[in-house]
Amino acid sequence: APQVPAAADAPSGAASDLGALSVNFAGGSLAVGAGLAVGPERPAIQMGGAVGRSVSRWLGLAPQDTGLLLASTGGAGVATMFNSPLGCAAYVVETVVKRVDLRLSLTALGAGAVAVGVSRLVTGRSVNFAVDALPVYHFGQLVLYLLLGVLVGVLAYAQSRTIHAVAAVVQRPWLPHVARAGLIGAAAGLLAWQAPGVVGTGEAMVQSVLDGELLLSMLALVLLLRFLLGPLSLAASTPGGYFTPALLLGALSGALFGEIAGMLLPADTVPPTVAFALVGMAVALAAIAHAPFTGILLTLETTGAFVMALPMIVAVFGAIAVIRLLKSPMLSHGLESMDQGDRGGQQT
Repeated sequence: APQVPAAADAPSGAASDLGALSVNFAGGSLAVGAGLAVGPERPAIQMGGAVGRSVSRWLGLAPQDTGLLLASTGGAGVATMFNSPLGCAAYVVETVVKRVDLRLSLTALGAGAVAVGVSRLVTGRSVNFAVDALPVYHFGQLVLYLLLGVLVGVLAYAQSRTIHAVAAVVQRPWLPHVARAGLIGAAAGLLAWQAPGVVGTGEAMVQSVLDGELLLSMLALVLLLRFLLGPLSLAASTPGGYFTPALLLGALSGALFGEIAGMLLPADTVPPTVAFALVGMAVALAAIAHAPFTGILLTLETTGAFVMALPMIVAVFGAIAVIRLLKSPMLSHGLESMDQGDRGGQQT
């Protein structure tokens, strides 16, 4: 899990900062290149934190201001990955610092805006996923979105439980870290050989789902494979996060729900499948990360589908209610358990 504020207590020399940048860049690239179902945001967070630490040292900031800057520059890494400055600010508040503070909010917004502005100048793209124009939804269709939120909330609960179960196994020193990572990488490579589109961050597959390229049976199969591959990939303990895989999980489950709803209900009462996929993306990220505002804002900005704001809010409400009732564990705790297990294994 992102531990940006704690980075203020880490060695802060230039060599340490350069090392953090190099390790996270190389490790994240190798993990994604190997086909592991991890996202690039976790290395980006740590790289942003390293940059913030260097700036803090150069400016001679006080420890409290250093922590604020590290959280904001780490969040700017998320903003860059997803073209989402508002999602960046929400991420910092909801998952990193976990408190609302005006100075923090302004710093996070500023860092995210600058990072996204530079990224757009370099890449030339303002959204990560292209979506065709969507029809205006009817008020009665919000019931379907609420039901989708409840179902994806249950799926997110199951995914979080699976991640924590894998973390419990990882904490046992039954297999050296390097050997475990090698076996998981080999399994991902074998899957990539048979189905190259299924592995990796899942960004290309998200676009395929939004374009309506997957049939009902394929949606179900890929959903099952990604549900299992995600926790296994995290168990390799390579630099990588779970935001992009969560977006894919949500897109698949939302599209699957939309296809089934279209078969059972009159056509003129059911929104297009892509609308359910978009809402599913926001719901899955919000529910797995326990970050409703992050899930909604990041999905809206990374797709540009702002017309879906209200359906996303309704669906995320249902999902968060479910995970609260089920006492779903936080994703960050599972990732921290895996990291602690690896450190413990290296010390024995």
